[in-house]
Amino acid sequence: MPERPLPACIEAEKLVLGSILAGYLEPAHAAAVVAPEDFSLEAHRCIMTVIADLASRGEVSNYVTVYEVLRARGWHEAVGGLGYLVELEGDGLRINLDSYLRRIRDTAVLRRTIGAASKLIQECFRAAEAPAELLGRAERFLRDLAGRSAADGRLRGAAQIIEDAGGLDRLVRPDLFEPGIPTPWPALNRLIIGLRPGQLVVVGARPAVGKTAFLAQLSAYAAQRGKHAALFSFEMSGSELLLRTACTVAGIDAHKLRAGHSTQAERAALVRAIDALDAGLRIYDEPAATVGAIRAACRKAKAQDRLDLVAVDYLQLMEAPGRRENRVQEITEISRGLKLLAAELEVPLIAAAQVNRQPENERRKPGLADLRDSGSIEQDADVVIMLHRPSEPPKDNKTEVIVRKHRNGPTGAVILRFRPEFCRFEEPAPEEAVVNTPVPEPADRA
Repeated sequence: MPERPLPACIEAEKLVLGSILAGYLEPAHAAAVVAPEDFSLEAHRCIMTVIADLASRGEVSNYVTVYEVLRARGWHEAVGGLGYLVELEGDGLRINLDSYLRRIRDTAVLRRTIGAASKLIQECFRAAEAPAELLGRAERFLRDLAGRSAADGRLRGAAQIIEDAGGLDRLVRPDLFEPGIPTPWPALNRLIIGLRPGQLVVVGARPAVGKTAFLAQLSAYAAQRGKHAALFSFEMSGSELLLRTACTVAGIDAHKLRAGHSTQAERAALVRAIDALDAGLRIYDEPAATVGAIRAACRKAKAQDRLDLVAVDYLQLMEAPGRRENRVQEITEISRGLKLLAAELEVPLIAAAQVNRQPENERRKPGLADLRDSGSIEQDADVVIMLHRPSEPPKDNKTEVIVRKHRNGPTGAVILRFRPEFCRFEEPAPEEAVVNTPVPEPADRA
């Protein structure tokens, strides 16, 4: 069995170091949370050591000053030279990096815990000391680690928290001051209060239930209302997805259009829909399906204009760079990366996800445990929505939109009608749209 890699977050280390070198993050702020030895790569430990030394002397840390010290100490080649420092600085971000700093610190604690546990195991095999001595040392070490993990300098009283939030009203009802992006379905909006910045929203379903249509309709609705949405598709070409989305907006039968049976009025409506989408919708259909590729494209879009919503279709088609022991580890890293990206970009990120065959085989509604490949998806997500339609759907294609997880609100279900000819979901009559009706999770299976 191959040895598992130690916990690390290389991307967070690069972002923190790059932000310091670019002048976006104060070394003192970073030093309050992490130390040089918390970085997993030797090169990053060397760079952070130099940054800390420069800060202690009151000197500025940029790629020039850091490189001069590295070269004086003979470390410059080990860290990749001046080129690597320039590359790090170019990736610096003007955002709140506290979550990245905590990630570096937390993975360092995990590595130390693994190392201490391995050493303790070897000492237990040797039995050179009394068990009480070994247990006492282990207890002291774990207590120290717990203290290290909790110390981030952000202990605040109630009054300070309210002041930082901008007042009690803003704390209680942030949606009144910074309204989220609404969905096309009022019943769903009343349940989840729109899509909030920094949220990771997962939309799970079996194939052919409408995940792509759901994400495309969300993105198009936002674009039509002056927002800027980025739609990442790893399954369909950009032209195919644009045609489907435009047909959704225009209310045109996409199959009829492709077959050449559309009317002049329908083609004119399609052109108007494409014009309406052009200002706010961007479609990404490159094959590089990684969190890094999404981050690069989103940062470029935000720098050129602005970005309000990101949709990813779909999570299980993505890849994590490097080799992992299994697919579960890879999906875990992807899921965590998407959550961090939503916080970094300060936009809602909607990711479609596949559901396994269990609900279909057992003729039941899908639950959180049915998301394919990893339990970390439900852990990282702020909202999890399941689309459910029986294997033999009714003639009106009623689809149950089940909110299985809502970190800051209630769960429940909403009924929508899927119109396959238009590739869109519509609300039925008000009496058919069930809101905030709890849907129990499937019973635990042996």
